[in-house]
Amino acid sequence: MPKKMAKKAAATAAGGLGPVVIRPGVEIYHGDALAVLAQLAPDSADMIFTDPPYGHNDGDGDLKGIRARAGLPNARGRPLRTIMNDGPEANDLFRAALPLMRRILAHGCCCCCCGGGGPDPMFAKWSMWLDEVFRFKQMVVWDKGWGLGWHYHRCYETILVAEVPGKCRWYGHKSVKNIIRVGEYGIHKVVPTDDQHPTEKPPELSKAFIIWHSRRGDLVVDPFMGGGSTGLAAMRLGRRFIGIESDRQWFDKAEKKLRKEADEQGRK
Repeated sequence: MPKKMAKKAAATAAGGLGPVVIRPGVEIYHGDALAVLAQLAPDSADMIFTDPPYGHNDGDGDLKGIRARAGLPNARGRPLRTIMNDGPEANDLFRAALPLMRRILAHGCCCCCCGGGGPDPMFAKWSMWLDEVFRFKQMVVWDKGWGLGWHYHRCYETILVAEVPGKCRWYGHKSVKNIIRVGEYGIHKVVPTDDQHPTEKPPELSKAFIIWHSRRGDLVVDPFMGGGSTGLAAMRLGRRFIGIESDRQWFDKAEKKLRKEADEQGRK
């Protein structure tokens, strides 16, 4: 772990991180992912689905990135939303998180990590780093049907799947392919609204992977929770959930979203 990140994680952990309990079995932490992961019990999680910052400075090279660096609002006149640790430090953060994620997963369990797409080959680097800590299993391509950029609009993202050695926990159909087409599994394109996380994923995306790699009652962990879409999918599927988010504004939105889901389920 890089010295700066180790120091930050230690300082955060020293402050004593406690969860916000949405309901029994569903907990979220506002804090540093490295510090919270270090507190979780070894071999306690059944799968990870997460979407770390890519290090793209939230659209670096796109029109919104140019506007952000110029201090301008977005095309609708709203303030631009930012993502913490989305600069060069994102790669260090990801590498530092890998052994901590490996530590909490039981044998045969999978880490499913959104890995971007486009001109920055970070998904290739991340795949190699995953393979150093886990056993790399597959790169799944999510065809979003639309994209941003100047040349070759980025119409896809990747989900990098790695497993802890052992018999892989697979509960999906044998016909599942490594390309998710537009509309498959109820997954449709998402254009985040002004009050959503800038890289919000549809809950149906994590839902598909949760179905394939876990069973009802299993524990799903998302160390980079963002707006909480993975937690939403986990709750709807009857899984336990632990989410971690360092940015207060997105933590608060995720908490509100998950509490609403808990209330709605409680009324049924």
